[in-house]
Amino acid sequence: MDLTEKLMYITVQVRCELNDGGLSRGSGFIFTYSKDTITLPVLITNKHVVRGASRTLLSIPYVHREGDISERRSFDVVIGDGEDVWVGHPDNSIDLCALPLQDVFELMHEYDPNAHHVSVDESLIPSQAELNKLSPFEDVIMIGYPIGLIDEVHNAPLMRRGMTATHPRYDFNGLPQFMIDCACFPGSSGSPVFLLDNGPYVDDGTITLGQRRFKFLGVLFSGPVQHASGEIAVIDIPTTQQLVSSTDIMVNLGNVIKSKKLEELGVVLWNMAEG
Repeated sequence: MDLTEKLMYITVQVRCELNDGGLSRGSGFIFTYSKDTITLPVLITNKHVVRGASRTLLSIPYVHREGDISERRSFDVVIGDGEDVWVGHPDNSIDLCALPLQDVFELMHEYDPNAHHVSVDESLIPSQAELNKLSPFEDVIMIGYPIGLIDEVHNAPLMRRGMTATHPRYDFNGLPQFMIDCACFPGSSGSPVFLLDNGPYVDDGTITLGQRRFKFLGVLFSGPVQHASGEIAVIDIPTTQQLVSSTDIMVNLGNVIKSKKLEELGVVLWNMAEG
């Protein structure tokens, strides 16, 4: 399976029934931590996506592989216990959380022994040295479910292309994040953002041909809006369209938490798994 085809399998629409009777929709993606021969698969999204949830509804895409034949299928699961089942990043200011998926995948394999899931892993997180080599103007792709849109027949996400709006080398305004120039709408919260080159690119001043760069840069979580008064404010990317009034204008920019912050979340998850 081609790399770009695999990217269609890593995201999951996160739908939460809320304690107040409402419904929120956001984006999430499957991420696998590894230590020696042990793996720890989780679903990553933003804390604000699951805030106030009474339960979470997921439809996880997977590959059903039998011999030389591969089919796209989905496994539906309802996660109870509200937002308490989600493990938050230890820093309250970092809008990331994770849902352990080991039990879910065991159920999925009982349902379909030929099921294979696709995920992102820590090897795709760029080091600071790799970020330093990037250009200020890099093409990025973001995968998720803007305004709740989804290919319901195939349980497939939408993929959007944009570019870096600030250099990923720097912590924007001293925070572990950078900005992208990409249309970010309600439902996009929790979308993974990747550097993906299909053509030539510049590396240390040299044009490189025939080699694809692919790195996991971070997770979308908020973006600036312009109020009717002209004031600029930064808000969480909403999980329902109704949360943004008609007098607030999204300005096609998004704030992305740097992927290195998932390493700190991983420490918490490993302590829970081993404790």
